[in-house]
Amino acid sequence: MNMAEKITVYQCPACTGPLSFDGKIGKLKCEYCGSTYTTQEIEALYADKNKSAAAADAEAHKKADEAEAAAAAAAKAAGTAGGSDAASGWGSDAAHMRAYNCTTCGAELICDETTAATSCPYCGNPSVIPGKFAGMDRPDYVIPFKVDKKQAVNSFKEYYKGRLLLPGSFASDNHIEEIKGVYVPFWMFSGEVAGRAQYEAIKEDRRRAGNEEIVRQEHYDVYREGTMSFSKIPVDASTKMPDDLMDSIEPFNYKEMRPFGMEYMPGYLANKYDVSKQECRKRADDRAVGSFRTALRGSVKNYDSVNVRQQSEKITPAKTEYGMLPVWLLSSNWQGKTYLFAMNGQSGKMIGDLPVSKPKLAAWVVGVFAAVFALMHFLILKQQGDSLLISAAVAFIVAAITGAVMNGSMKPVAKSHSAGAYVSDDGALRLSRHDDRFVRTTETRRQVQNSGGPRRK
Repeated sequence: MNMAEKITVYQCPACTGPLSFDGKIGKLKCEYCGSTYTTQEIEALYADKNKSAAAADAEAHKKADEAEAAAAAAAKAAGTAGGSDAASGWGSDAAHMRAYNCTTCGAELICDETTAATSCPYCGNPSVIPGKFAGMDRPDYVIPFKVDKKQAVNSFKEYYKGRLLLPGSFASDNHIEEIKGVYVPFWMFSGEVAGRAQYEAIKEDRRRAGNEEIVRQEHYDVYREGTMSFSKIPVDASTKMPDDLMDSIEPFNYKEMRPFGMEYMPGYLANKYDVSKQECRKRADDRAVGSFRTALRGSVKNYDSVNVRQQSEKITPAKTEYGMLPVWLLSSNWQGKTYLFAMNGQSGKMIGDLPVSKPKLAAWVVGVFAAVFALMHFLILKQQGDSLLISAAVAFIVAAITGAVMNGSMKPVAKSHSAGAYVSDDGALRLSRHDDRFVRTTETRRQVQNSGGPRRK
C-alpha cells in the first residue's frame, strides 16, 4: 500500500492512537504503542461505526457526483472545457488532492495525496472517510507553518499550567484526543472607511472656596472627519471553525505570506470553505468601522470628558482575496466534554477556554470578601457606627469583581471588534476636518465639609 492510499480510520483499543495497515505483517498496527490487530478484530469492535461510515461514504460520493455533473453541465453550457476542478483554478494539481468527510460533525477536509487523515480535528471523531475532491477554489495566498507539532503540544501544557481556577484533575486526567495542522480558509478584505463624528467635549475645573466646591465647565462642539485604509482583514470562511477562536489567535504577519503552492500542503489538512465572501464581508466591515471610530475618537484630546452626539461611516471596498492561514487545532477531552484549542501556526499564540473549578472560585471570592471586610471594618471604619454595613458592601463589590475577572481569565476566547493590526502602511487616520468650537461656560456650587484649603484640579 503506498502512502497515497494509506487512510487510517480506527483508533487503537489499547491507547486510542491511530491504527494503520502494515503490509509487512498483514495487520493493523498502532503507530504509538505498537499493538497489532487483524482487520476482523477491529471491524468487530467498530461494526456500528463502519455501518455509519459506509452510509456517509455513499452519500458523500452521491453529492460529489451530483456536484461534478452540475459543474460539468455548467461548463459545457458556457462553452468552456474541463470540470469543476479546472474551473476553480486547480488545473493538474486537482489530481493530487484528496477530500475527507467527518461522519459526526460534517466537516470537509482537503489535503494532498501523501497526507493520511486519521480523525477529525474539530470533534475528534476517528471515522473520517475519503470522498472526491471538488468544489473548492484555489487560494490566492498561503502562510506556511512555522510552529511544529511538538511545539504545539508543549505550548498547550504551558498554557494551562499555573491557572489558579483550573480543576486539579485537568492536567492529570485530560486526554489530548487529536492535534492537527490545518490550513484554515480565510476571506481577506481590503478597502477604505470614510466617516465623520460630532462630539460634546468638556473641560472642567474644580476648586474650593470656604465650605463650597465650585465646578466650572467649558463646553465645546467638536467635529472630526477623515478616512482610514485597511488591507486584508481576515474572516474565517468555515462554519466548523468558531469565529471567536480564530479572532483570538490573530494577528498574522502578512510579510511572510506567499502565493499559494502545492509544496506547502504535505502533512497538513485544509478545511474547505463553506461561507461566501458576501456573508463574511459584514464582519470585516464591522471590525474596520470599530477601528475607525476608535481612531477618530482618539483625535479628540485635552478634554476631561467626551460624549458622542452622532457619527456615520461609509465603506469603499477595494478587493477581496482568498488565503489559507496556518492553525494547529488541539482537541482535549476531560470528564466527557471536548475542549477545542487553537494555536497560530505562524506566531505560536495559543488560545482556548479552560474549565473552571467552582469550589476554587468560591474559595477565592469568600477569601477576598473576608480580607476586604476585615480591612475596612477594623482599620478604616471602626470609629463609625455604620461600619459593618459599609464594610460588607465594599467587600462584596470587590469580591464580585475579583471573581468575575478570575473567571474571565479562564475564558479568553472572544470575537474581535477592531482591525487595528490590518491598517494599511499608509492607512493611518487622515483627518479632513478638525474643528473645536467653544459654546458656553457653566458653573455649579455645592456645600461640602470644610476639611481643607482650596483644591484645584
